[in-house]
Amino acid sequence: MWVHARHVIASTALVVAGIAANAPGALAQEPTRLSDEQVERLLERIEKSADKFRDSLDKALDKSALDHSKREEEINRYVKEFEDATDRLEKHFDDDKAASDDVRNVLTRAVRLDNLMSRYPFTDRAQGDWRLLRGDLDELARAYGVAWEWTVATAMPR
Repeated sequence: MWVHARHVIASTALVVAGIAANAPGALAQEPTRLSDEQVERLLERIEKSADKFRDSLDKALDKSALDHSKREEEINRYVKEFEDATDRLEKHFDDDKAASDDVRNVLTRAVRLDNLMSRYPFTDRAQGDWRLLRGDLDELARAYGVAWEWTVATAMPR
């Protein structure tokens, strides 16, 4: 009888372990499989969202106490570095050379902007444009299998 009970317990443990291994959280480690066409549309959306965000942030800065300050210059430099990184990613994708390192570079630049957006009370439009762009960047990280947390300044491979 005890042999049978141990067998049932062992079998149950294997089933539970199998279910846990296939839980949604465990599968979240894998990159989201997107076709090249889907990635291309995502990159185009990121480019458009980045342009929209840059414009709304520029208008918000003009209305803020940061207007014409060194801090505004620094923020504009962060935005330019982010845009340059997204341009490189898109060019590498077009040349069939895009890799996780390009995505990490974009995300590392984006974390600076995220910190700024949470630190300063910019306009609702600038905040909303950032949230949309940030959602697309999260999707980009998943598509390339890059582990990402907005509170960390670097992206680590999964």
